Amino acid sequence: MRERPTEYELRAQMLRILAAAHRQRAAELDAAAAAVSTGGSMQKFASLLTEAEARDVAQHPDLAELNVQLDALYGAAPEHSDEEPT
Repeated sequence: MRERPTEYELRAQMLRILAAAHRQRAAELDAAAAAVSTGGSMQKFASLLTEAEARDVAQHPDLAELNVQLDALYGAAPEHSDEEPT
């Protein structure tokens, strides 16, 4: 039969379990921090991409004319994303 663990062995086992729980929580927080950082970068990228597309449309007369025609047909894009087109 196996001997009963000593008080010190039980304490060491409990500390190892706590250390594993702390490592798991640290990994979760690290992933959350990476997601927040990525979100800001993606918003900046989307903004720059939208500006670049607007410049491309403005530089090409055919695209600019098409954009005006589409605005006349479907209405201009709303100023805010929560508004519906008129």
